[in-house]
Formats: sequence, C-alpha cells, structure tokens
Amino acid sequence: MLVEEKYIVADVMSKVLVDVALETTARDAAEIMVENGVSSLLVKENGSAVGIVTDRDFTESSASGKNFSELKLKDMMTESIISVDPKVSLQEAIEVIRSNNIRHLLVKSNSGDFIGVISVRDILSTLFEEIKERNAKLKRKVNELEKFYKVAIDRELVMVKLKKRIHELEKRLGEESDLSQLLTE
Repeated sequence: MLVEEKYIVADVMSKVLVDVALETTARDAAEIMVENGVSSLLVKENGSAVGIVTDRDFTESSASGKNFSELKLKDMMTESIISVDPKVSLQEAIEVIRSNNIRHLLVKSNSGDFIGVISVRDILSTLFEEIKERNAKLKRKVNELEKFYKVAIDRELVMVKLKKRIHELEKRLGEESDLSQLLTE
C-alpha cells in the first residue's frame, strides 16, 4: 500500500475544525461551511460535541425536500461521533473510514478535545502527492537505466566493430590471431 506507516493522521488532517450550535439552521450551517471552506461541522450543545454534520447530510436532506431555513442541525446531523488519535497511522484511519462508511473522521487529542478532522479528500490529496513523488523517482531511475543501457549498447557496438575488423585483418593475413580469442572471452 502507498501509505504504509509513512504518514500519521496529524500529518494529513485539517486543523480547521469549525463548530456550531445544535439549534443552528441548515441554511446558516451551509453558509458557515462555505465561508470557512469546510465540508463538515462539529455540532455542540453547551460546549460539548454532540454530533457532526457533513456535506453528505446536506445532500440527503436536500433530496428529502427539507426546507433548509427551518431545518435544525439536530434533525439532520450524525450523532455517533467516530474519532481517532492524531498519532494513529493513516492506514488505520483509512480502515476506520472504510469500515464505518464515512467520509469525515474527527481527530481527538489525549485530553479529549477535538483538534481536527481528516476527510477522504485529505487522504486523496496525500496519496496523489505520494504518487507524484514516486513517479518522479521512477522517472529518474528509468533515465539512469536508459543512460546505462545506451553506454552498454555503444560498448557492444564497438566490440562488434572491433571483432569484425580483426576478422578482416585475419583474412588479409591468412592466419588467425590471438586477439580474436581474447575479445570473445
């Protein structure tokens, strides 16, 4: 796998974690998401996290024909908050995301505070950069091999020409030379 143990969640997560009140309307929440360039919001009540609302929740609510000006986040959010430690490997975080069929995974510190979120988009961006880096390395290695191959071919051509020239000289002299044997060894 590309990510192996190279990355941990802290390397990839977004540290921008916007929270909103439980009674916030979907319309206001959507505006907050756009203003902050985020695709999820942490929903709080009395200072404690009670859920998460994501772009997927908005899509599902919209498909149900709900009025965003009246709809409260408490009626559309996901109440079960799934989170990981920032020191968890990216590979483990991907497994949590896959096994829970989610696209946003909250990141929680040892002290119990939510400190970020990692999204499928964050993971894809990281993997894309990793692939670009690996492709660049492979291209450099291919270029090195092509140069080596060209040198080897050039040397082989020189040897073939040299053998041919020795054979021509042997024919002229009418005898076999020890040079021919040395070159074939």
